[in-house]
Amino acid sequence: MDTSEYNFKIQQLLSDVSTYKKIKIDTTTNTLKTTTDLIKKYSEKLDLDVNSTIPSCAKPPRLYGLPKIHKLNASLHPIVSQIDSPTYNLAQHLAKILSPLRGHTRAHTNDSYHFVSEIKDLHLADNETMVSFDVQSLFTCLPSEDCISIVTRKLEDNNMPTEYAVLLKHCLTSGYLLWKVEFYMQVDGVAMGSPVSPVVVDIFMEDFEEKALLTAPVNPRFYKR
Repeated sequence: MDTSEYNFKIQQLLSDVSTYKKIKIDTTTNTLKTTTDLIKKYSEKLDLDVNSTIPSCAKPPRLYGLPKIHKLNASLHPIVSQIDSPTYNLAQHLAKILSPLRGHTRAHTNDSYHFVSEIKDLHLADNETMVSFDVQSLFTCLPSEDCISIVTRKLEDNNMPTEYAVLLKHCLTSGYLLWKVEFYMQVDGVAMGSPVSPVVVDIFMEDFEEKALLTAPVNPRFYKR
């Protein structure tokens, strides 16, 4: 893929107004100030290390694309590098705090090796079929408010401070990015590239799956994600 084709495909991604909104200014300074204020406000309650969670030299998140070479026309998978962004260190800390809240459902599987070990003795009947599902643009299509609500409930159920949800909301909804010299805001979903986003996605999907499996007219004999 040459440079002109790559740039064209990135612009195609950014032209999706349901996902991205072009903004006129770099919001790094404002985002860093809000991040700093929140960390200082909750540092004592949540035992936060102010020096390690506030970046010393914040930079805007940057967008790039990875070609999906297995697909026709090699469309791009958007990747956002959040390293050194205003919320990166805080999001890393939150990811460690929230990680124990996931992985406790019957559908949970650690990795592909775990999955293989679970299905090695599974035999399909003649009237059964094995299928797989994929969520398109998962990070940008999840409703951020629902994610925060679910995490808040999980914190309460585990007797953990709900103030973590306030910090989480800031990290998830500060999804802006830089492409060349132009800035864009992520319209909804959880911030791409944020270290805490995969944890929140897992928590949301586990909640969704549990409800779906309980109310399904036909329950699958075996289901894993």
